Amino acid sequence: MWSFGILSLLLGSSLFADSLLASAAASVTATFNNNVQYKFDTDGNAIDSTSGKIDFFNGAYVWYGLSFGCGEEFCGIKSWTSTDLQNWHANGYLFDPNTTEIKAFCSTPLSGNCGRPHIVYSEATSTYVLWVNANSPGYAVFTSSSPTSGYVLNPGRALVGYQPPGPFQAGDFSVAVVNGTGYLAYSLIDFTTTGASIWPPFLQSIYFQQLTPDLLNTTGNVSHVVTPANDLVDFEAESPDIFKRGDYYYITASNTCGFCTGTLLIFYRSKSPMGPWTRQIISADTCGGQTTGVLTLPNPNAPLDYTKSSYMHQADLVRTSPLAGTRQAAHAHQFQLLNFLKDGSVADLDCSVLKSVSVPIVAGTLPNTTYTGLALKATDSSGVCPDQKYTPDCNLPDYQLYQTFSTSKSGTLKSVDVNVAGDAPTGNLTITVFRFQNNTNFYTPRYVWETLATRDVIPSEISQAFESVTVPVLNATVKAGDRIGIALVSGSITPMCTMLTNTTNPGAMLPAQGQVPGGDRNLFAIGANQVSLRGKEGKTPPMMVLPGELRWFATIE
Repeated sequence: MWSFGILSLLLGSSLFADSLLASAAASVTATFNNNVQYKFDTDGNAIDSTSGKIDFFNGAYVWYGLSFGCGEEFCGIKSWTSTDLQNWHANGYLFDPNTTEIKAFCSTPLSGNCGRPHIVYSEATSTYVLWVNANSPGYAVFTSSSPTSGYVLNPGRALVGYQPPGPFQAGDFSVAVVNGTGYLAYSLIDFTTTGASIWPPFLQSIYFQQLTPDLLNTTGNVSHVVTPANDLVDFEAESPDIFKRGDYYYITASNTCGFCTGTLLIFYRSKSPMGPWTRQIISADTCGGQTTGVLTLPNPNAPLDYTKSSYMHQADLVRTSPLAGTRQAAHAHQFQLLNFLKDGSVADLDCSVLKSVSVPIVAGTLPNTTYTGLALKATDSSGVCPDQKYTPDCNLPDYQLYQTFSTSKSGTLKSVDVNVAGDAPTGNLTITVFRFQNNTNFYTPRYVWETLATRDVIPSEISQAFESVTVPVLNATVKAGDRIGIALVSGSITPMCTMLTNTTNPGAMLPAQGQVPGGDRNLFAIGANQVSLRGKEGKTPPMMVLPGELRWFATIE
């Protein structure tokens, strides 16, 4: 795994060696931009990953994490693959989350819900080993011959070296391979004081232990990852991850704050797995989220020189979510490169939206560099490139929305997609694709458009994860330059949300209500049920223009 130990990563694994050495000369440029927070797969869906991790397996960057799009405690663990950390291909679930066995195993309240998934490759068994936090004691493990699918639950438990009897439970964790040796970092939760104070609800601190050669269990002594401060920062530590840089082992962590909108970002470091440990706090709120891990990115031109490697910190930006609740899928993510000082310490995280850094990284070989996906095949769109910024807006049912565009070519319009999210909507979302003549039509009483297709999206089809909703279009011939609209009308009394581009300057002047705009791409809107004339004289149409543009794409063949 590229997260751990560059020398062993490049040369120690027979499975990886050929592909890594072959690709060492091939590089791509990855840009990490704080201003681009929502990531999408090549089918147009927002990445539905919480407590996720990115590793390098068998020629591909693999991003895997908990899916919360279904709105339940456990919806499954999904994965995506990429060659460049920019374009992501969806692989589906690591294992079927809907079997009776898995539902019972992963959905039990206060069980861990198969959370904090981490994958390592076992050279001893030639299998991928998936660890999850589920039930007690210790952890559950799954194995597969593929990093992205086919995982089967192992009948045994992965135990931990220190878990006293009584109200103690292994919590958040990470597993990693460093220089050929596997390690586990886990938080041990002490429920002794639960309910005795407003905060903290319980204590937890991190322990570090070696894994067995098959990476299916632990072995040997345990190191308690605490510092001379011996304070609540040490004893509220969770969500650990492990990596090594030079002489130092690093453990990243947050303070107790499950799925919350901001917590400390902590870095522990030591020259020995057994300590002693030095601690830093490099962010007060992790830019509005919680840390999930660090990925080591060797420099393609000097893959064995750790001083020239990049280290990418990954976080769930829970604060960005427009939906309420803790376990929800509508949040964004941040990838930010870390800066190390000469003594091994880490510079503070930079939460400025202006921060953007581009670095060369080793190009993956799988999936094929010719990316495919519904979004990438689209003829017209609001923008599907990885560097296109989108922000969420829960503008339904407050408005009826009408996104317009002009077709770029002649042919048959096959489908139109738009990204939508909702939390238990109470009614259908009706999406209509229509043709019209010009912008004046929206301000003309009793104007009737030409309907090309309509879909009633029922509540169970609305994800929390800003998935792309497809409206199939049958036998609709269009000419280049035809004016097409996408109407969204919600029958729900609870909010639904769309994604908006930031193409309109927030300070720019928009047309006044009733004033016809120019251009072929506008987001027209009418306030809910506001379908009559407005104004003192009763002559102002209710139509208005909102800033930005919905995230949409259309396919013409």
